[in-house]
Order: sequence, then structure tokens, then C-alpha cells
Amino acid sequence: MGELYLFYGQEKLLIMEAVEKIKNKYVPEAYEAVDFQKLDGEVATYDDIISAAQVAPMLAEKRVVAVYRAVFLEEGKKSAAKSGGEDRFVKFLENTPPYLCLIFSAEKVDRRKKIFKVFQQRGFVKEFAPLNLKDKVRWIESRSLKHGKPMEPSAASFMAQFTSDLYHADGEIKKAVSYVGGKNRIEKKDLERIMSRSTEANIFSLIDAMAEGKVAQAVNTLNELMYSGEKSLIILFMISRYFMNLFAVKANEGKTFNELQQELNLHPYTLKKMLSQARNFTADQLKDILSLCQQLDVELKRGRIEERKGLEMLVLKISQNKTRKA
Repeated sequence: MGELYLFYGQEKLLIMEAVEKIKNKYVPEAYEAVDFQKLDGEVATYDDIISAAQVAPMLAEKRVVAVYRAVFLEEGKKSAAKSGGEDRFVKFLENTPPYLCLIFSAEKVDRRKKIFKVFQQRGFVKEFAPLNLKDKVRWIESRSLKHGKPMEPSAASFMAQFTSDLYHADGEIKKAVSYVGGKNRIEKKDLERIMSRSTEANIFSLIDAMAEGKVAQAVNTLNELMYSGEKSLIILFMISRYFMNLFAVKANEGKTFNELQQELNLHPYTLKKMLSQARNFTADQLKDILSLCQQLDVELKRGRIEERKGLEMLVLKISQNKTRKA
């Protein structure tokens, strides 16, 4: 029987590297054109995948087929199933040819599906979940060394807080390595110059404007972030994370500043600002905002709404529908 892999989770960089490692094990670069094939799981049918997998390797030890964005593994998703044939596909997975290495990747999976159970029984399943802040800092320090420059702990901590995932962090590390040139190490001040330093301040301004119901100011601040080159998903991630932390601060009202800082692992300046902003929201309002952020995240990733329009609607909803406390 062939090899069967399923990688899923939010850390797409780690998934990409895991796929690359397997591919390199069986298919030398010179043979990739004939013995390695990528398929988009959002458009490929079950029959497409089976057809690609049934081709024997011409030059390499194994034929490697990688199916990215396998949304048919998610709850309620049926992209590959539009053409039918799920039962036939499951039977194929249970008896893959020995020359085949078949890899699937997805952001989420439904563990109740028959297909997932086949992976559990016949293959290798691994989740790449987001790292906690401490582990993310360590990863950034290690990655920076791999790219040729050590990074100071304070700089790694700064980068960990203001990058959405490891893919984003890796890009910023490469940018920082290029920026510092002949310097021995990367310092926090270097990152502040190149990582859209104004983003943090603008996020604070955006939250302030929304909290005070200043619609025009909130939209203007959002536009500043967009014009500075920040990607919409990064802006949404930072807004979502900020409101998650704000909700945590709200839920722990009554605790001392030091207790909150220790439990929430926030920078003192950030925590001080959040304590002030938390007074402008009720816990229910913060829950509603987080729900709006989650909904927009799904819509953006599925291409159901234009990025700028989606963010503007989110900012307007938060600013207009919030009942300000007296």
C-alpha cells in the first residue's frame, strides 16, 4: 500500500515545509515535472485526484501527489463531492498503489467524516496548530538564525506579537535580515523601522475611534492601514486578537495590573491602554464583535466579499451599533 498523509491546521508554513520534506525524500528536483503533481482541493474532483494518483512514477522512487486546500475534509464542505464518487474515493484511499505518496492539506477537518477515519486508520495525520506566544518567540529566534542572523529576545517577542502566523513571521524575518546588512544581530529597533511600525499605533487609534463611535475617524484610520500596504487579513487578525485580549481584560476586571500582565502576557503599555478601552465596552458587546470578526474572516478566505468593503463594514458595525456607556 502507498503512503497517505493528512496535514491540517492554521500554520500553513509548517504544512508547506512538511509536504516539501516528503516530496524531496522521493522526488529529486530534476524529476519533479513528471513525478510530482499539485492539485487544488477546492476545484479538483475525487476522480481528478484518483486519476493523478494512478499514474505510475517514471523516474523517481515514488509518485507524489499533493492536494492543497482539501476543503472536502471540512464540515459541510463538498467541493470534491460535486461530481459524486465519495465512496469510490474512500475505497481508493484504503488501497492506494505501493508506488504512491498521497498528501492532503487543509485548514480544518471534520473528524466524523469517513475520509478522515481512513487517514487515521491507514495513514499519518498531524495538526499544525498555532504556537503559543512563548513557543512562537523561540521559533522566531531559531528561524532568524537559520536565515543567517541571531535576533535579540526583545525583538523576537515584538515580532511574535505583531505577526499573524509563522508564514507572516518568516517573511518579516527575511526582510529584517536583508535590512540589517552587516550588523551582527537583529534588534527590536530594526523591526520597529521595517515592520510597519505605525500599525500598532494605528490599531490603537482604530479601536479608540470605534469605542467612541467616531465613524469617520475609524474609517480614515482603517484606510491609513490599507494604504500603508497592510494586508486585509493581517488587519483583521490584529483587530480580532486585540478584541480577544480586550475581552480577557474585561472578564478579569478586579484583578491587579500585575496579575493581569502575568496571566495575559501583555506588554505593560498595551495592557494599560486596554484597561482604559475596556471601560467603553460591555462583555456582550465584545462577544458580538468577536463573532463579527470570525464571520468576516470566513467570508474573506472564501472570497465572498471584497477585502476593503468587508473591513469597512466591520468597522462601521462596531462603531455605529455599539451602545456607548455613560
